[in-house]
Amino acid sequence: MSLAIYRAYRPQKFSDLIGQPHVSTTIQNQFEMGRIAHAYLFTGPRGVGKTTTARLLAKLVNCEKPKHNEPCNTCSACEQITSGSALDLYEVDAASNTDVENVRENIIKSVRFAPNKLKKKVFIIDEVHMLSTSAFNALLKTLEEPPEHVLFILATTEIHKVPETIVSRCQRFDFKRIQKEEMMKRLKEITKSEEMKIDDEVLEQVVRHSTGCARDAESLLGQLMALGEKHITVELASLVLPATTTVLVETFVNHLFEKNTQVCIFDLNTFIEQGVDLKMFIEDVIANLRDHMFDQLSKTVPESDVSFMRQALTSLLEAKTKIRSEHLPQLPIELAIVELCESDHKVDFNQKGVVSDREEKVEKEETKDALLPELVEVVNKTVFDTIPVISLEEVRAKWPQIFEQIKECNASLPLFMQSCEVCGVTGEHVELGFAYDLYVQTVNKDKNRQVIEDVLEKVIGRRIKVKAIQKKHENEEDLQKLVSEFGGTVMT
Repeated sequence: MSLAIYRAYRPQKFSDLIGQPHVSTTIQNQFEMGRIAHAYLFTGPRGVGKTTTARLLAKLVNCEKPKHNEPCNTCSACEQITSGSALDLYEVDAASNTDVENVRENIIKSVRFAPNKLKKKVFIIDEVHMLSTSAFNALLKTLEEPPEHVLFILATTEIHKVPETIVSRCQRFDFKRIQKEEMMKRLKEITKSEEMKIDDEVLEQVVRHSTGCARDAESLLGQLMALGEKHITVELASLVLPATTTVLVETFVNHLFEKNTQVCIFDLNTFIEQGVDLKMFIEDVIANLRDHMFDQLSKTVPESDVSFMRQALTSLLEAKTKIRSEHLPQLPIELAIVELCESDHKVDFNQKGVVSDREEKVEKEETKDALLPELVEVVNKTVFDTIPVISLEEVRAKWPQIFEQIKECNASLPLFMQSCEVCGVTGEHVELGFAYDLYVQTVNKDKNRQVIEDVLEKVIGRRIKVKAIQKKHENEEDLQKLVSEFGGTVMT
């Protein structure tokens, strides 16, 4: 398909519009009663249907044979508007036409003349809040007393920036974010129409990443379809979708309940390096903690267990507000982790998700005080670059198994990997040595590293990054030592 999914499947009837029944029903009822307003103001988040609804309204008021308060989509007027060739439909991007002269030239002068072919001239002004004060003032009188043959539809994502004098002259409709169930239904309809199979888990990831924005969801779906496969699995979708945090969140929360400061902070930084969006990750952690808290409120559990989760929610909510203002955005979260892990209570969950017995105070206060400087040092120092998460011996021992699995999932990569040597483990990195720079560059490509890291995770059970380096030959190292002893240099 040459067109983007969100364009190819743009709703052509009000019944196709999802998530905004209060808008479509009201407009259709107004049309049926002959009470269409002269000016509308659509406000709400991006990608939820404001411009689409504006075009549907433009079609409805100009349709030659509307049926059931819907445009017919077959008459000349509907076809012109759908194709974007209607001379009487003006779509103005206020972001690039902010000054008063543009408003006068493109809108105010045009309003005076009757439509060329359609029943009404329709002016759709997108991101109207971007207009200058003088442009708003020029538009004001036209909005107040427009000719019968004119319809204004203003759209904005920032209603607070639109002057009250403008708002008061329009019928305002507030658009909402699309609910998960409606978005899932919409995506399934598109995949069915495209004769594709996409696993529900993949679609759920698409919906979660779209955060209620239909355009974002359909754009992501289009990227998945561009993979060229008829069946999109979770593994295949990982090539396109941002890193999913479902399992990561559970792992992080469990370590938080266990009061494992170092592992929590290590996990946090590892996830960030893997490309997980910090703000979205913390929001998912907060949602997870909230679910746990409400789950425990319905059971007979110690008050201190619920209190810990309440404390964790409060600390992380506060830390989240400081993310953008920090040079190191993860620092507020790291400090919140240290504070929570210093508290006296520990929450554990068994396999059924039920809170187990509380942690007894075994350690003395002076022991905790002695550990405090070490915990603070964990935050202030990049210990993750020095403390290996797995031993070199273990990686080397499992390397034959790792190599075999790489051969199964990639045809060309094993040609380079067969000559590599596991040189070392530093922090969360496994260093792979190669004799030639070409091999180093090839293995360090994102798509190749992804394959190796996925296999490492399967075999070792933990996400570990790989880094290809060029190793020196033994005789080269001996030569370098000899030259250094005599204070010379190697001529190349």
